[in-house]
Amino acid sequence: MVPDHNPRDVYVVGVGIDRYAAGSEWSLVGPVDDAIRFARRFVTWGVPPEQVTLMLAPDPGPDVVPPGVVLRSADRATLRDVLLRELPTRRESTLCVIWGGHGYVDTGRRRRLYYADATATDAGALELDSMLTTFASDLIPAFDRQLWIIDACQLHDRPQAVRSTGNETFPIGDPVAGRKQDVLFAAGLGQAAANLRVRRTGLFSREIMRLLESGDTDWLGDPERLVATLRERFAELRASGLTRQTPTYLWYRNALGNEGLVLGRPEVGHRAPAAPAPPPLLAMAPLVDALLEMPEFLRPNDREEILSLLRGQVYGAIRRSNAARLDAISVVRTCLRYPGALSELVEAVRFFAMDDAAMARVEDGAARLAAYT
Repeated sequence: MVPDHNPRDVYVVGVGIDRYAAGSEWSLVGPVDDAIRFARRFVTWGVPPEQVTLMLAPDPGPDVVPPGVVLRSADRATLRDVLLRELPTRRESTLCVIWGGHGYVDTGRRRRLYYADATATDAGALELDSMLTTFASDLIPAFDRQLWIIDACQLHDRPQAVRSTGNETFPIGDPVAGRKQDVLFAAGLGQAAANLRVRRTGLFSREIMRLLESGDTDWLGDPERLVATLRERFAELRASGLTRQTPTYLWYRNALGNEGLVLGRPEVGHRAPAAPAPPPLLAMAPLVDALLEMPEFLRPNDREEILSLLRGQVYGAIRRSNAARLDAISVVRTCLRYPGALSELVEAVRFFAMDDAAMARVEDGAARLAAYT
């Protein structure tokens, strides 16, 4: 481990859910394998196997996991038991939680992670933000250093699922002074996390694992260094033309509770200055027309999903209209006011685009408009 870490003072919880009670439409390929890979890496570092708990669905069998690692189910009752009853009794100083599976963002912009026993009529999901608050409080006596790695989608809806509208809240004590809780998300609000089915891994998990296998283990003691390294890595992936296989965003919540976009420019939280003079409508026409040729942009519900991928500051500034053309004009004009937002719009449209020719027209329209400005 890192110099200031005793591996015997680390506890690990790995959650990997490939199969859900909802049926095959929810199935994933990779979260279980990723959780097992992380467990092996921790044990190799010297973390005692009995201090590594894997919660998997389906159960891969004891011969697959490192000897001594605790193997549990990933259903709601077991997960709550581990998180709320067992972990508060531990006395290790460092906690690492790794979760791979399906997730979504509810109407209150709260992150939810589906339990393995979720169904279309009983869409049980852990409310992550509430759980993080619990673990930042004195209800958890130990674990003053925490790293949570969440490789899950944060889409606003799943077509196969009935979303849970109620709140699953957890007990909260007083904040603990000096407690460090860093959280890495494979996707931002409204984003999908990339999953590489052939390689049986999440792209986000794969890149973190590559860093671990390179021998650079400082990431546990210095999450900000990990974030910086991941930023560089994903920038390289996107520059190489693999944009469709990479998440548009990587989000990070640091130990102070600050949260924001890692891959985008400029950083979230800084209002972009207005452009000196907006371009004439004629200059925006090619991009607006190209957007309106996209069936995905014309459909109101799909258009909402596309726009939700923009950073919150931009999304919230758009003056909306029920008319598709007026809405498209407002979207483009708003993006022009924020550096980098036009590129974000192209990335968001590309994420949903099914027609390469139509997508090429959107890219061309955006490039011409960017050149004009």
